[in-house]
Amino acid sequence: MKFITEPAKEIPVVKSADVVVVGGGPAGVGAAIRAAQNDADTVLIERFGSLGGNNTTGFMFISRGGQEYLGGLATEILDGLRPMGYAVDIRTLEWFPDAHYNPLTHYYSAAIGDLPPQERLAYDPDMTAYVMSNMVEELGVKIMLRNLFVDVLVEGDTIKAVIVENVSGRQAIEGKVFIDATGCGDVVARSGSPYVSAADEMGFRMPTGLMWKMSGVTYERLLEYQKEDPKLDKITEMARAEGELPYYRPKKTGKEMKAYERIYTGHPHLEMSPTLYPGEMLLWAPSVHEWAINAAENAEDLTRAEIHIRKQIVAELSFLKKYVPGFEKAHISGISPFMGIREGRHPIGEYVLRYEDIISRRKFDDVALRRKTFELLPTEEGLSAVIFDIPYRCFLAKKLNNLLVTGGNISMEHAAFLHVRGFGPSVRLGEVAGIAAALSVKNKIKPKELKWGAPLE
Repeated sequence: MKFITEPAKEIPVVKSADVVVVGGGPAGVGAAIRAAQNDADTVLIERFGSLGGNNTTGFMFISRGGQEYLGGLATEILDGLRPMGYAVDIRTLEWFPDAHYNPLTHYYSAAIGDLPPQERLAYDPDMTAYVMSNMVEELGVKIMLRNLFVDVLVEGDTIKAVIVENVSGRQAIEGKVFIDATGCGDVVARSGSPYVSAADEMGFRMPTGLMWKMSGVTYERLLEYQKEDPKLDKITEMARAEGELPYYRPKKTGKEMKAYERIYTGHPHLEMSPTLYPGEMLLWAPSVHEWAINAAENAEDLTRAEIHIRKQIVAELSFLKKYVPGFEKAHISGISPFMGIREGRHPIGEYVLRYEDIISRRKFDDVALRRKTFELLPTEEGLSAVIFDIPYRCFLAKKLNNLLVTGGNISMEHAAFLHVRGFGPSVRLGEVAGIAAALSVKNKIKPKELKWGAPLE
């Protein structure tokens, strides 16, 4: 490979803060709010023009609801949308076919073990970004939008500053404690802190994908047809027999995959959900699982995936309009500009959370957050929910004394990651990191010296 040498440059320091959060998705927003509420001067850096990450810019505006899944700031954010009608339980909509199962989507609300049926929340992505921005700004957090994180300045075992690129050029932001909420471990990678590339037992990562949406869907016609073909399997096979939908693959079953792979294998197939707006449908378009796309670390992979997925979307659009009742007059109304990288690097922290820790319900003295997972394999007794601990050590990056990781970046193996990701958990993990960062600054100690003895309520 050919290399060039970049000339040395003086980079202006445009901000100095107690806490610098890199990444304005749910975890970054949670971290910035809690840091500011604990009296830390806080900067929040985001590469796009609004906050919320994959859940807003990425169109992933469907989520489980209920206090047991959301909690904390996640509940506050969505509760702030409800009075305005910008967050609703889709099961309550008058055209929803059944209170317990929606055959259009994998979002179901049947009881799991001892759990009651859960809300399936649909929320407006732009209004969610607006609410998040207001919450952050009202606390005095300095928001830096359209700033691409590119590097860090490390001296010994301490990060001195992060480097960003924006319309003003290359700039530096100094801080006392830094939080990697990028979702892909970007700060960890640039700082030299160790990490592993995410992969399952077959060497595959959770596929990257694009969300897209259609408007003008006639639900009544669709639901009437679904009485004879609930999951549209017959009509899909009809199209495939005609040589259409070449990208579709059957989804593997739980018996074919390990327990933690039961819910999602990433094969392109028809997957969609109604939203809070009449006639609108949200659709998933992932890359092919076997391609093992590494979109978090390989620019060519990212480009390959995006180009191919857009072709998939066009093929699926044609299929829906040609074959599926209710889509005859529907039209595409948006493709997310944000490629959703579900799984990036996994930092190696002071403790690596493992799948075995989850299913064995292991308890930790430094438990920072207690979560409930809903995605374990069926047993002879039925599906079981597991409450598990996430220790504070999972937030502490190796080799550096002032870098915390959060959201999808906490220290965990691939199998554990599948039970931690999502809007609610990400916000809550961000809260832990923000509180830890602020307390460290306030007490003039390193985050690794902070004693965490009780889970966040």
